[in-house]
Amino acid sequence: MSKVFVQEISLFSFQQNILIFEPAKIMVGAMPVNLLPKFCNGAMDSCNGVDGNDNNVYIGSRVKCNDDFGTVRYIGEVQGYKGLWYGIEWDNESRGKHDGCLDGIQYFKTSKPSAGSFVRPNKIIPSKTCAEAIRQYYGDPEDETLAAHRRTIINEWKREMGAPFIEMVGFEKIHQKQKFDRLLEVCVHDQNVSRAGDVSSLCPNVRSLDVSRNLFSNWREVIQLSAQLPDLRDLDVSKNRMLIDAPTEILAQLSINFSKLEKINLSVCDYTWTDILKLSHLWPKIHEIIAAYNRIDEIEPPLVTLRSLSVLRLDGNPITSWSEVMNLGALNLKVLSLNDCLIAEIRFGDDWNQRVETFKNLEILFLNRNRINDWRSISELNKLSSLKKLYFLKNPIQTTEDYDTGSQLVVAKIGTLQELNGSIITGELRRGAEYDYLKRYGGEWKVAQLDFEAKAAFDAEHCRFEELIRKYGIPEDSLLVKLPKITTLTSQLLEVTLRDENGKSFKKKFPSTMAVQKLITLSQRLFSRAGNTGTPRLYVLDEQMDGAEIYLDNSMKDLAYYSIKNGDVILVKFR
Repeated sequence: MSKVFVQEISLFSFQQNILIFEPAKIMVGAMPVNLLPKFCNGAMDSCNGVDGNDNNVYIGSRVKCNDDFGTVRYIGEVQGYKGLWYGIEWDNESRGKHDGCLDGIQYFKTSKPSAGSFVRPNKIIPSKTCAEAIRQYYGDPEDETLAAHRRTIINEWKREMGAPFIEMVGFEKIHQKQKFDRLLEVCVHDQNVSRAGDVSSLCPNVRSLDVSRNLFSNWREVIQLSAQLPDLRDLDVSKNRMLIDAPTEILAQLSINFSKLEKINLSVCDYTWTDILKLSHLWPKIHEIIAAYNRIDEIEPPLVTLRSLSVLRLDGNPITSWSEVMNLGALNLKVLSLNDCLIAEIRFGDDWNQRVETFKNLEILFLNRNRINDWRSISELNKLSSLKKLYFLKNPIQTTEDYDTGSQLVVAKIGTLQELNGSIITGELRRGAEYDYLKRYGGEWKVAQLDFEAKAAFDAEHCRFEELIRKYGIPEDSLLVKLPKITTLTSQLLEVTLRDENGKSFKKKFPSTMAVQKLITLSQRLFSRAGNTGTPRLYVLDEQMDGAEIYLDNSMKDLAYYSIKNGDVILVKFR
């Protein structure tokens, strides 16, 4: 296989920092690892890529001390203290002691007031290459059972060849080589990896690589790593803090080294959406991006890249406005995950009965643990023409209803849903939810028809209501949940008859907000006698359905939920 060397020299100046492009010298097969910039800090006169000591530590290096990660901001002496010191800006601010200023001397400057401290070089855990980590993690001696089995096979070969003293030269090396060649998935999570090393000669067939929570300080090493794995499809670089130290044009040229990459995990990398867009030039065929728990709060529309993206996970980012999410609407997303964000409401526009042109292919949406506090936001999701699965848990609006009632409202408001929080929505469940929705808001709908502004407000809040009326018709007035009126307490009570199977009956008055469970408890007390044991079941006689018995099957619901009205008879059955 021929080797191709690309030489390109350019010079870019950014204030006091300089990006130096040097001739590329790394080659894997016929794929050049194009020139990558080195980041120089003019103030310290230390260059990224130049060893500051025997541990490959330089200004900008990522280091680990005990279980704390940080970035080297200074290497040198500290006045009043002997020897060499590293000035570290720690990821966890509580690990630090100052901002890089000690005894009145500013050695370096941290981004947070007390994130810095000085440590001795011998306190830093030595880093290693990815190749070394793979060899250590996957190259351990086999267990005794397999080793004994292999020795048995070798001894059988010797007997068959009639040469008991023959030495199987190179057998172990061949075995180890075959073992690494078979590796398709590699995980070296939290192994203090800071450089690529020679991975191509070790395990060139890897398709999935996890190098999360390591010590990569820039994308140069990751690109060199990917260049050695021509069949790489899945890459996890989460929990690394890597400088993006190359212009967009250079990153686009380097995309040849990610030509088959389909999925990448960039979670907890301290990136903004602008950073993600810049890096996206590296991944021409990317299908899934996981960028959870970063610093993404503003989102600009991707204009050039991400055309093949179908899955985007932005969980845990400080996104507050749905308008920012709308900037992703032109992408061909099928899955969008926004769990644990700060979204308070969802709005697509003022036209309540029109599908939106954005997110045309979106089928699955995650909105768990946001700050959504109005049911109109759920109605707005009905404007997504392809939405099939919704995950919507632990939002403030859900505290206004019990889980079952809240779920029924979501199902009734979004006509395309097939699953809610992982549960399949059957045809029967949908019919029940939609009809109960009509009964609950039918009275309000009738009143709203008398006033233009009231009707507009109702339509925006219940954008499917007209559709459901066409589907089922408006329920009779007797079935509608009555609108609250200012009346005396006595007139708010429902007079119903409780009757057991033996004909014994009591007339009682109850508020419509009374829970079925309380009525069950009262019935046990009223009809207690020999033979009536256990918890009774309650049934309301529906006169409009020729006396059909409707089971009050949910003890947490109130009487109004079952449309119980004055004069109704409730049967109490103990068996």
